[in-house]
Amino acid sequence: MGDLLDKFERASKGTVQPLGFGGAAKREKVAPMLLLGVIDAGDDTQAKLAIDAGVDAVIVSGRGAAKKADLDKSIKAAKGLIVGVWVDEAAEKDPAGADFQVFSSEATPIGSLGGENRTNVMQVVPELEDGLLKTIEHLPVDVFLVSLADADKLTVSQLMRLARVRGATSRWLLAHLGQLPTQAELEQLREAGVSGIVVDLASQDAAGLKECMAALLELPHDVPERNKHRNVATLPAAGLRSATPARRTEPEPDDDDDWEDD
Repeated sequence: MGDLLDKFERASKGTVQPLGFGGAAKREKVAPMLLLGVIDAGDDTQAKLAIDAGVDAVIVSGRGAAKKADLDKSIKAAKGLIVGVWVDEAAEKDPAGADFQVFSSEATPIGSLGGENRTNVMQVVPELEDGLLKTIEHLPVDVFLVSLADADKLTVSQLMRLARVRGATSRWLLAHLGQLPTQAELEQLREAGVSGIVVDLASQDAAGLKECMAALLELPHDVPERNKHRNVATLPAAGLRSATPARRTEPEPDDDDDWEDD
C-alpha cells in the first residue's frame, strides 16, 4: 500500500497509536479528511509553503508543457511530504520519489495503470454520461478526483456534482477546490463522502492552510444520523483494484408450487 492510501486509512480510523508503552503513549487525533496542495513544477516557493503548512500531501503539476527536470526538482524540494504528480496521461513508472500519479485523460494507456504497488488517482468529470460513470468502480484506480476549481463558491449545484460521482464508486474521493473551504463547507463536504480536499498553493499562505488543517481536525468521524440510511460509502475501502459483482441469488420456489391437488 502506498503512503497516500495508508494516510487515507489512518484518517478513516480517527486516531493513531504512537510509538511507546504504557499510559504515556497517548493516541494522536487524526482529521477524517486530508488536505493536499498542488504546486507548479519547478516552483521552490510553493514547495516550501507546503512543508511549512504541514499539508498531508503535495501534488506536483506536470500538465501541459512542464519539463521533467522541473518535476524532479519539485519532488526533491517537497522531501519529507507524501508527493504525487498530476499529468494528462499516466506514465508506466512513477517519477523517482513520487508515491502516486493523478491522471486526467481517459486516453491514458491501460498498460500505464499496472503494477501491484501503484497508486492511481483519476480525475472524473461529473457530467460523464450515466452508462460510463457506472463503470468507474471497475477501473484499476484507487482514488477519484472531481475538480470544482472553476467555481467561484461552493453551491448545492457543486455538491450535486460531487454526489453524482460519490454514488458511482466506493473508492476514496478528492475534491479539487478553487479556494480553501470554511468550517461549514468542510462539514458538508464530509457528509457528502469526500475523503480529502485539494487546493492550488499558488494563491495560498501558510496561515490559511494551517487554519484549514485545524478545522479539519474538528470534523466528526461519525456519519450524521440522518445519513446512516444512505447507500453511500463515506469511508471507502482503499486499494480495491477491481469490483466483484455480488453473486445473484435465485429466489427459492414457493412451497405451494410443489403441492399437487388431491
